[in-house]
Amino acid sequence: MRGWGLFLTWAVFGQCPAQMLSVPSTSEDTPQPVWDPYFIQRNGIATIVGVPSVKRDGQPIREQRERTLYRFDDLGRQVYANTSYGHPGTGTDTASTVITYDADGCVKERLRNDLAGHYLTEWTYDSLCRVASETYVRVENLGPDRYQFLAGQRTVISEERHVYRTESDTAWIRTTLNNLGLPYREQRHAYDRWGYLRSIEDRYLVSGRRSRVTFRYNEKGHLAERIVHADLLDPRTVKELYHYDVAGNLAASDLYHGDKAVRRDEYLYEENTMFLKARLSHDLESNMIRIMRYHTERR
Repeated sequence: MRGWGLFLTWAVFGQCPAQMLSVPSTSEDTPQPVWDPYFIQRNGIATIVGVPSVKRDGQPIREQRERTLYRFDDLGRQVYANTSYGHPGTGTDTASTVITYDADGCVKERLRNDLAGHYLTEWTYDSLCRVASETYVRVENLGPDRYQFLAGQRTVISEERHVYRTESDTAWIRTTLNNLGLPYREQRHAYDRWGYLRSIEDRYLVSGRRSRVTFRYNEKGHLAERIVHADLLDPRTVKELYHYDVAGNLAASDLYHGDKAVRRDEYLYEENTMFLKARLSHDLESNMIRIMRYHTERR
């Protein structure tokens, strides 16, 4: 399984992992590593540009026309992302996301701009910085084109509220209310005595469907395994394993559907700066390798 990664590592990039990425403990099926804001801030990073390539079985590596830009503020938080598709001047070339934060540093708004229009997700928080409400809004653009946004009329598509209760010293429950103010979902978050999140148990009150996500950590406290059991009546699971170097830097991950390995990702870094150089993602079913090369700019 590792042959492709080792070959490309030495032949194309060279290998030197660094602590630029973090892996969140979330309930998503296959969460992606995120940019670590402390690393971004500490090293004065302003932007990161990703350039994708594809290596199909029996074919050479081919660079794609797509480009992805990430922009960060002085605190290292991502405030903007833009994906261009190699068709400048067509009016259909880019999709972008603008992220704003409140005074406590929590994500306040996420504005998405693509061919479907402008969509805004808004969050409010309680005194403990836990999400109290989430609202999904379609926003009219009064600007001359979709790249020059001027907010107009708002149409609320959906709205949910969350309430919390403490079950014990190591567990709490979040209840989600629909737009009628009625509860429809409960999530139980359980921690060990050291404060590590060990499981999230989901229960849909109307249907009775239950799901569970479990987490395991390595001896340095980094997330090492997450298993998603989307329906407790169905034995199928999705598992992801995370591998780190001796300094605790993310080096690779393996995705399994049941006992079948379906994808392996490897992360490569610049030797001098320890900035992320590339991510190599191998689809083990099709044998396709997707490569994202990164270029980092400081302030």
